[in-house]
Amino acid sequence: MIVFTTVLIDLIGFGIVLPILPLWAETFGASPTEIGLLSASYSLMQVLFAPLWGRLSDRVGRRPVILVTLAGSAVSSLLIGVANSLLVLFVARILNGISGASYGAAQAYVADVTTREERAKGMGMIGAAFGLGFILGPAIGAGLSAIDQAAPFYFAAALAAANFALAWVRLPESRKPGTETPHVPRIEQFRRAFASHDLGPLIALSFLATFAFVGMESTFALLGDRRFGYDAVDMGMLFVVVGIAAAASQGGLVGRLVAAQGERQVMLWGLAGTAAGLGLMAAAQQLWLLLIALVVLGLASGLAFATLSALISHAAPEEEQGGILGLAASTSGIARIAGPVTAGALFDYVTPGAPLAVGAVLMGLCLAFALSRIPRPAAA
Repeated sequence: MIVFTTVLIDLIGFGIVLPILPLWAETFGASPTEIGLLSASYSLMQVLFAPLWGRLSDRVGRRPVILVTLAGSAVSSLLIGVANSLLVLFVARILNGISGASYGAAQAYVADVTTREERAKGMGMIGAAFGLGFILGPAIGAGLSAIDQAAPFYFAAALAAANFALAWVRLPESRKPGTETPHVPRIEQFRRAFASHDLGPLIALSFLATFAFVGMESTFALLGDRRFGYDAVDMGMLFVVVGIAAAASQGGLVGRLVAAQGERQVMLWGLAGTAAGLGLMAAAQQLWLLLIALVVLGLASGLAFATLSALISHAAPEEEQGGILGLAASTSGIARIAGPVTAGALFDYVTPGAPLAVGAVLMGLCLAFALSRIPRPAAA
């Protein structure tokens, strides 16, 4: 589907930037804690703008929201490349976060064009775009960074601009003509979602799982440098391993497993596997063990997050898909603020492996929470 292609190209640009941004920030004198804050600034914008983009997409359509945010991605990537100070880098990353907050609108697009039975597979395809972005993006970024440190960011900006042009021509509107969206005040929508017996536990689980996972994203490049002596090219290749596993999981595996076992069971497997993968990464002192950990992490996290998104979509009213999925993305954004800051401090003041070990423990708590609070589906 065209939305998959649009999201994939956007995520390739994201994948180009993510592995090398911490090392780029270090050239401006940023400490691990400041790098954590840089990651958190992106997530703060997601907290603020994800519900706004989601609710706006319910009212005016998914297409205009996606187009505006693609344009913002092009501008922000260019700013990262031309940055001459840490302050400019922060400004660029904030704009990047505003643009990246449209994830809920993209998920709502999938909800518009899939049946309930196909929902997890559809969400998995969006997740697979993340995985493929991690395959192609880091590989491209690694090759370009060997030429010039700023080259990957210029390429990401050009890619986002091309993606905007493609979406303008090829991306149709998914909202059915005449669809009415009830006007629900934002605070009321938050209150209703968190008070809901079905939605509340799922959104809480999304928060905790994201918090546990993002510590790895924000400190892995630094861990590779300190523990193994890897540079930007090496780290780009390791992110490719995660991307291959995640793409295989969400692009092909999740649909088959959900058809056989259901979303809840597959999510439980994914949470358990993600805890194991993070634990193995924390302990790895040799490359072979690190590679095993990355494969486990990519496969399992793909299962966990795709099925969790599908379960949230199932629990949301059809006319509020964009708003509820945006709210869930906003809640995860709060985790993406607190998670990198916490991980950076743990890296700085405890040990480089501490963010991964803490993440593994928290994922174990997610599994226990899901077992106790997410009910089994009713028998047919």
